[in-house]
Amino acid sequence: MINPTDSPPTTGAQPEHDEMWDLENLRAARRLCDWMYAQSSRYVRGNVAEIGAGIGTFSERLAASRDVDSLLLIEPEPACVQELRRVFGASPNVTVVAETLPDSPTLRARAGTIDFVLCQNVLEHIDDEQAAVRAMADSLRPGGNLALLVPANPRLYGSLDRAYGHYRRYTRARVQKVLASADLEIIDLYSFNLLGVPGWWVNRHRRSPGLSRGSLRAYEALLRLWQPVEDWRRPPWGLSVIAHARRRAG
Repeated sequence: MINPTDSPPTTGAQPEHDEMWDLENLRAARRLCDWMYAQSSRYVRGNVAEIGAGIGTFSERLAASRDVDSLLLIEPEPACVQELRRVFGASPNVTVVAETLPDSPTLRARAGTIDFVLCQNVLEHIDDEQAAVRAMADSLRPGGNLALLVPANPRLYGSLDRAYGHYRRYTRARVQKVLASADLEIIDLYSFNLLGVPGWWVNRHRRSPGLSRGSLRAYEALLRLWQPVEDWRRPPWGLSVIAHARRRAG
């Protein structure tokens, strides 16, 4: 099991499987997507930027929010950018740019004006993680919020991570350090999606890693039972680490 915002690798390497196929399959996993979105929905307001928007799995939810005044979608993969422009091209408050972090000119031009930045399963694709988080932090207005979701547990790193162009998987301590380097105040930091760990563990040992519709349907069925448990009591580990951080007002 992987998370539905995982963008195709941007290194120019030939993918080992069709990431766009995986993204389309994962977008259909609505229960998981809704659960992920719920982790940060309380911060969605004003001027919003999504880093690594993929094919718009969460962009659609952001754009539908009445609390969003403008939405900036940053995505480097050409096929994903084309899909984003097809979906949001007629939306006057949505801007789609084909750029990367940490050197996004559009994000830099909006320094100090963004109320909320959403970055899910993107930071692991970026070599200079500290510079990328600094770029996101600089875009925030004082008091603005960053929601960060990254793959957890370096021991889970395997063939599927390599296929997706991941440089690393994270511990909570590493996430805390990266956020602190950007002078962000951590509001919350926790493990997420323990249910996804067994599927990822199995996938990492496969010769041709990837996602099937059948495995996603099985996961969604189990999630119906598991989600209330994890919402009630956070697990000590999971497939992901989630952090909510704020730019200091001073």
